[in-house]
Amino acid sequence: MRTTSTTLALLVVTCGTVAACADESPRVQSLKIGDGSSWHFVNSKWSDTDDGGIAGERTGDGDGLQGYCLAFNKKEAYADLEASFNVQMNTNHADQGLIVRAQDPTHYYLIHFPQCGQQFRAQHFWVALSVADGSGYLRMKRVNLVRRVASNPFGIAHRAKVKVTGNRFQVWINGHPALDERDDTYQQGHVGLSGFTTFAHGRVTLTGKNVDPFNWDDSIPQVKNWFVPFPDVEDKQGSVTLAKADNGDILCAFAAGIERADFSNKGRYLGRSIDGGKSWTVGPAPTNLTGDIQRLKDGRLVSISLVHGKGTRSESIDNGFTWSVPTPIEAENPWPTDPAEIQTGYPFSLKDGTMIRFCIGRHSTWTDPITKWGAVHCQAFSTRSVDGGKSWSVPVNLDASERDDMGNLDLTEAVGFETRDGKIMCLIRPIYSPWMWETWSEDQGQSWSPCVRGPFPGWAPSAPIKTQSEVALFPTRFPGVTLHHTRDDGMTWDDGGGGTYIDTSIWAMGALLEVKPDVVLFVYMDSWMTKMRSQFIHVTDRGLVPYRE
Repeated sequence: MRTTSTTLALLVVTCGTVAACADESPRVQSLKIGDGSSWHFVNSKWSDTDDGGIAGERTGDGDGLQGYCLAFNKKEAYADLEASFNVQMNTNHADQGLIVRAQDPTHYYLIHFPQCGQQFRAQHFWVALSVADGSGYLRMKRVNLVRRVASNPFGIAHRAKVKVTGNRFQVWINGHPALDERDDTYQQGHVGLSGFTTFAHGRVTLTGKNVDPFNWDDSIPQVKNWFVPFPDVEDKQGSVTLAKADNGDILCAFAAGIERADFSNKGRYLGRSIDGGKSWTVGPAPTNLTGDIQRLKDGRLVSISLVHGKGTRSESIDNGFTWSVPTPIEAENPWPTDPAEIQTGYPFSLKDGTMIRFCIGRHSTWTDPITKWGAVHCQAFSTRSVDGGKSWSVPVNLDASERDDMGNLDLTEAVGFETRDGKIMCLIRPIYSPWMWETWSEDQGQSWSPCVRGPFPGWAPSAPIKTQSEVALFPTRFPGVTLHHTRDDGMTWDDGGGGTYIDTSIWAMGALLEVKPDVVLFVYMDSWMTKMRSQFIHVTDRGLVPYRE
């Protein structure tokens, strides 16, 4: 479903369209679109406004980041520059930015201000410095929470200042320091603007010393890393799980025709790939396949649906072609009375075959709408099975489960992975916290430590996986769809950076599967809730890169 909004305004200080030439002294210039001949537009059209500003709008999804709009000035290039501008957000899902030192349409720096619905209503504002390196990804060098700056209500104008000197990038918002980062990737280049969803830029000026511009090549396309695996199935695709059958086939169970934020088993489908996820056949889900799918340690496939201690389990012994008649699940009692209903999902298995399902429930102290800060209260739990999903334990609270007087009420969707030494690291989607919540289990999910602030912001997480090289991949919504990775079991993340921005998807929620050593298939929801997208990601010593045979 596409997010609609009123106009976004971003007053950016940048370069103008006067004839380019090397200059000995800094100039203050105003940016104009004019007839557009001095610009290269990507997925968008831009024009001057009556008040001296610039407005843009999306014209397509494009081959790169979905629906992301770029405008490059082909005639002006700079090394160092100093800028001041207003940042004004008028929609809950947005991202606007200033492009500096662009080498071509796929190599540049982006200073931007990403926003999503959860972050907006929880009232925290962010700034990021990213590097577009020609891969089609944005390498986020730093993503900073800007304290003392509000993200809502819509339309608040914030005064920003940007200074780029040598390898140093500095940003201030309303006079408060927001970002100070160093990077040596590009020394000089063209300038431009970016936007996502509905956006407009006000008056644009810049102070800087011109350098000779590069010979700009409009013919270089945006890099396409994604494909649509199920183009012939109806829109509103989501609620996806992936599993590898014993014969090597990859199975993708998903729903289509689902309503907004409703991931029940409506219109269930099963996709099958015999070539590692590159091509698919798809049809209605087989009879008795009613829940998510998971592979057991012995190679059998199970489908499980479990809500507040009641559910069913079916099994396939022929690689997912047929499924047994669902049998009732034997769940230990009593399950909590508050929350009154606990949903389970995000399954994963430990090395010894123990199955974990994370759970979420709405607490009785929930009062007003979620846009009233602190009104919504949720608790998160986990439940265990040691017999292949036939029976499940009483859920334990993910926040200090050994103390009855504890219980974080800011916990929603939880996901986790097993470390080399058998611990479980769990990260939990918050409601109001700027960062995800983090908790650990040292006894295979039977109890959990007190929740602490986690390593990064994120919502709508997909269940993480560990690759053959013991690198854990963790995707979240915000900024866009960001893949985080850790090589040391959660102690440090993203090789010191802010994550890898692989697409703009508003919805995000998907599934990961390692299809060959250190090559991961990621199937996820798109921005407009139409067709799901897929990508192959290669885990390498130099980070995450698109995988192409």
